[in-house]
Amino acid sequence: MLNARTIQALHPDVCTYLRGNLDAVADDCRAPEDAGPGSLVFVTDVSQLDAVRQRRAAILIVQQDIAGRLAPEETAFGCCFTVSSVPMGMAVLLRHLDRKRERFTQWGEHHPTAVVHPDAVVGAGVLLGPYCVIGARATIGDNCCIGSHAVVENDAHIGAGTTLHPHVFVGAGCELGRDCEVHPHTSIGSDGFGYAVGADRRPRKVPHLGNVQIGDEVEIGSNCAIDRAKLSSTYIRSGAKLDNICHIAHNCDLGEDGFYTAGFMMAGSTTIGRRFMTGGNSVVSAHLTLADDVALAGRSTVTSDVPEAGHYAGYPLQPIKEAMHTLAALGQLSRMRKNLNRVLRHLQLPEKP
Repeated sequence: MLNARTIQALHPDVCTYLRGNLDAVADDCRAPEDAGPGSLVFVTDVSQLDAVRQRRAAILIVQQDIAGRLAPEETAFGCCFTVSSVPMGMAVLLRHLDRKRERFTQWGEHHPTAVVHPDAVVGAGVLLGPYCVIGARATIGDNCCIGSHAVVENDAHIGAGTTLHPHVFVGAGCELGRDCEVHPHTSIGSDGFGYAVGADRRPRKVPHLGNVQIGDEVEIGSNCAIDRAKLSSTYIRSGAKLDNICHIAHNCDLGEDGFYTAGFMMAGSTTIGRRFMTGGNSVVSAHLTLADDVALAGRSTVTSDVPEAGHYAGYPLQPIKEAMHTLAALGQLSRMRKNLNRVLRHLQLPEKP
């Protein structure tokens, strides 16, 4: 549940109290058209106000620029706050209504089928789901949630408040910081793709003895694969957010606060700067360096260093304005070819096939 007084006390920098009963309580958050008398509702458009009035929501969070549309005597809402940014309001308030931990508490604190090595260290308030495995000398910080069938191998470290959803694998010696979240079927610390080819041309595996180090408040989506380094560490720095189906190869270093959209793939030993952003299905090649504040459009491919911040797109990669011109020109190639052949015929020169 979320009390209006809690909003006023904890988040005055995000939510500004407008008027109403500070004892109002919301027990869920719904869209304006689905709201009920116990709902927290966010409104971004004037057209949504009538729906919320009819449903008499408990707590209204309204975009600052439309707050003037609420009459001073408005009593249809229990309590009303304004925000300059609805997404930021959602980020701070919905945490109070997130019942994700309840997914893990249904089995009690430690399910009897959980396998914990005697040399492992499990902190206070940790929830262990059915059939999870905690290896020797692994450490699980306070208030972590370890889902069913998750595996934390020997010498791995999981920081306080981190959640591993079902079927997550954390390899030996890998480290996750505090308040991370890793979604189902993700692998952290699988071997990198490294082989040596001798005279017989048969690939021989190069063992990967390093680990993966993940900072604080990192979120990793489902079905991601993050390879351990050959000798040192693969890094995902604090605040990075990886969408589903991303692959991070061995020895890579991902900077703080980056956004990696679904389908992102990168080859080994590449360093990406802080606040990186990419559209879906982008690819970054091996042994490259990308500056801070680089943004890629979807389906871009990076094959050389990007030394300057900016927006880029395409393959070969170009600054985004140039890439848009290139894309527009590609649509005209057939017409340009026909026109070229007309010119060649007029000049009585051989036409191009």
